[in-house]
Amino acid sequence: MRQAKFLTAVVLGLAGLLAGGGDAGAAEFHVSPAGTAEGTGSKEKPWDLATALAGPPAVEPGDVITVHGGTYRGGFESQLTGTPKQAITVRAAPGERVTIDTKPRDMRDSGALMLRGADTIYEGFEVTCSDPVRETKIGGSWPEDIRRGSVEVRGNRLQVRHFVVHDLGSGFGFWSEGEGGLIGGCLVYYNGWKGPDRGHGHAIYAQNKSGTKRIVDNIMFQQFAYGLHVYGSKKAAIDGFEIEGNIAFQNGCLTGPGALSSDMLVGGDCPSRRILVQHNMSSGGGVRIGYPWGPVNEDLVCRHNLFDGGLVVRDYRQATVSHNTVIAPSSVVRLEAAEKLLTAGHTWKDNTYYVTDGRWGELAVSEGGKGGRRTLKEWQEQTGFDEASTLTRGQPDQLRVLLRPSPWQAGRAHVGVFNPQQLPVVPLDLSTLLKPGQRYRIVSARNFYGPDVVSGTYNGQPVQLAMTAVPPVAPVGMTREILPAVEPAFGAFVVLPVHEAVQSAD
Repeated sequence: MRQAKFLTAVVLGLAGLLAGGGDAGAAEFHVSPAGTAEGTGSKEKPWDLATALAGPPAVEPGDVITVHGGTYRGGFESQLTGTPKQAITVRAAPGERVTIDTKPRDMRDSGALMLRGADTIYEGFEVTCSDPVRETKIGGSWPEDIRRGSVEVRGNRLQVRHFVVHDLGSGFGFWSEGEGGLIGGCLVYYNGWKGPDRGHGHAIYAQNKSGTKRIVDNIMFQQFAYGLHVYGSKKAAIDGFEIEGNIAFQNGCLTGPGALSSDMLVGGDCPSRRILVQHNMSSGGGVRIGYPWGPVNEDLVCRHNLFDGGLVVRDYRQATVSHNTVIAPSSVVRLEAAEKLLTAGHTWKDNTYYVTDGRWGELAVSEGGKGGRRTLKEWQEQTGFDEASTLTRGQPDQLRVLLRPSPWQAGRAHVGVFNPQQLPVVPLDLSTLLKPGQRYRIVSARNFYGPDVVSGTYNGQPVQLAMTAVPPVAPVGMTREILPAVEPAFGAFVVLPVHEAVQSAD
């Protein structure tokens, strides 16, 4: 054991167990906006962020790098490399707001927060771009006058947790050159720009070749394009995804009035395999699993989700679709095939469908580009699906609350509220999250750094959560008046223990 690390190890031992990184011999290093490359990484002589991420020789597997509050400007690249059993942790200092502004410093700066290396945990940063330019006359995905940066996850088994990512060119790139990994517990919103062709920029753009990528417990809303976009060309791979506990709504709306894109899309010009979609909640442009012009896919499990906006499933050899609630004006579910419907390897059961209009049918099928509308009975007879499922013509009336406690911070959780009756206040049961006497605060995901929606000391009774419209923060370079209303019919919130309250940036 390095003797210089002994005292720090006593303090960080228990914290490392909760965070999933560090060990009994972990050292802590420090970064601040006033740090330098000549620093030692101590609290008295901190590093600058670029130096710390470059992988200084002093940093070993299991160590912790604490980044102190303030704004760090431009793009950065991390080469930090831990081991599968001893991850390095790079974290925002508790209670301090750490902001990375990816506006490029000069023409050589891509603005990206590039995460390479391996086996490193990144936790608690805000990543944004202060450039006000949000529209271009240049079509395509790489206009030269839009340089907003992104969070690029390209290393092996990296974990990005509790980030607040907004107003970038694209939120996250989660790429197949890195094996496995996690994006979890993040808020991702307002990313992208408007081009002459369409809106560009997704919350998370993901591909995967080996291992399993986990996209878990994120809140993704109001991008210029898609929320979650798991997509690959013929040369890419989209194998092995666990998509769980995410809340997504109104993605695509920044492109213009009435514009909506899929809250979640999985599929591309390459087959997808090992896809798990469960316990998610979306409201807006619907969910598509299987690309419209893609090849036949292998296996899917889609269960215990609430999709307000419809569901499309295309060309899976094996699929289990069960215990979902799906809502749409018409064609609440659409089953597609490039040629003939693949039904032999499917199990569809115990789903609950609501068709709120119905003028274009209740469900739909499409084979080789040709298809038609179906009643539930016709759908059951043709596919053999949904014998025990129900379909209701009309609006749902049941309140649904999705509570997702953070596995990484005690007392923290994401909450999604589907409130079709537009109740002004809904009860929120926090008994699985908090203990009586524990202080908490709840903020809107649409104004994470703003005032509390409710706060207090937990007394064991349901918290009364107001569904009053929240004045959202305006997208950079735009006005908040362009944002469509959400509350009281839908809401997304973050529960925070009081000691996790984040200070305002300087």
